[in-house]
Amino acid sequence: METTSARAAAPSAFPDPGLLEKRLDVFLEQRGMGRDAVLGETDQGLGTPALAVAAGSVLAGFGNHRSDLDLLVLVENDRLNRFPIQSHEHGTLIDVNIRRASDVRDSTAGLTAGPWPRFATVTEEAWNHRRRALNTASRLALGLPLVASPPWDAWHAGLRRPWLAGAVEQWWTVEAHRLAQAARWLLGARPMAAAVRAREAVVAALNARAAAGGELYFTHKWVGEKLKALGDAEGLALLRDVLAPPLAPRERVPHCLGLVERLAGPAAPLHAVLRWAPGVGTTVLDDRTVVDRWQLRALEVLRRDLPPGDSNTVIWSGPAGTTPPDDVLPLFVHDMVWLGVAHPDPEVSA
Repeated sequence: METTSARAAAPSAFPDPGLLEKRLDVFLEQRGMGRDAVLGETDQGLGTPALAVAAGSVLAGFGNHRSDLDLLVLVENDRLNRFPIQSHEHGTLIDVNIRRASDVRDSTAGLTAGPWPRFATVTEEAWNHRRRALNTASRLALGLPLVASPPWDAWHAGLRRPWLAGAVEQWWTVEAHRLAQAARWLLGARPMAAAVRAREAVVAALNARAAAGGELYFTHKWVGEKLKALGDAEGLALLRDVLAPPLAPRERVPHCLGLVERLAGPAAPLHAVLRWAPGVGTTVLDDRTVVDRWQLRALEVLRRDLPPGDSNTVIWSGPAGTTPPDDVLPLFVHDMVWLGVAHPDPEVSA
């Protein structure tokens, strides 16, 4: 799983600029707008745009009459991190997301910096950072550049390469196994929550399948449209199957878990990794530890050797398919720990 396939590197993975221009112009014409109006939104007084890309579901071909237009603007401004603006000036919602160009460049470079996922980088913060980086990179790659100054024009072109297709497919595959593991552990104590996670796992696996076919738009909610664009009747049937009510956890969870393995392959060699969730505090009392979350709810664990709540230490890890010890599993069930999955590092998992 460290080296992902480049099946999504087919020509259809990155739409022809002519097609993107057509999609944008149709959207604008239906609203009585021109490109000049969109270009005017690229300069919000935070710096001269180095790169401005029209993106989102409209450019991906999934938009409808209620869709807004996403505009990603990169500026070379050292005092800026991100600055979202919603513009209604032209009677159409334009989501303008202004980002510091160097930050986007660095986070995108991090997507190819070594194997992923690894124990050292499997934290909730790092997981969410990678998800956001992939979302930004894929939107830029699939969008239409309206402003592209050197050297950012060449940098943007470098996003439309097989490595991005592989990274998107890999993310959804790993996420499917992570969600499936959560469903297994929740089934005994919280069956309805387990059913939700199992459904989400299948949706993630179907997003991986869509990415393998060349549909790289990152937002998970469009999985049906992505499968439809690929003519994937089997994938659409599976999506309808897992989303149809009722949940019936005792039946549906095993069914969904079987679909994840069929679609995404076996979880091995991934290991489950548990670390504290945000807001956790620990207090040792006699032979037990009281674990609280935001000091709003608490759980007693009959052990004294748990790491402090502000620690980034791995609380437990084990091969995919295994279950934490009886005194650790309740921490997961009651949302005191965050679950990641990673390739095992011998010095950590031994």
